[in-house]
Amino acid sequence: MSDKGGEMLKIFGVNFLLFIAYVALIVLNSANKDRGFNIAVGMAVCMCIQVVLNGIAGVVFLVIGKRELGRILLISAGALMPIGFVSWLILLRIFG
Repeated sequence: MSDKGGEMLKIFGVNFLLFIAYVALIVLNSANKDRGFNIAVGMAVCMCIQVVLNGIAGVVFLVIGKRELGRILLISAGALMPIGFVSWLILLRIFG
């Protein structure tokens, strides 16, 4: 595996581990009666923040000349959107 491929996997891995961590915290730390609302609002806010931060960082890295890192961050943001949205819908279906 090339160095670029390893770097891409590290960035994807960190992003999805962060996603899994805040999903687990929201689901496990919510009372049963509030779990649906907390998932709806908490996950939506966390996903939006994570996607926006990845997008901003990707654009900044593209502008300063680190094209590969910027591209990886933008791809990661793009991959997180559908994965996060589908996970959000599934968890709302289960707990909402």
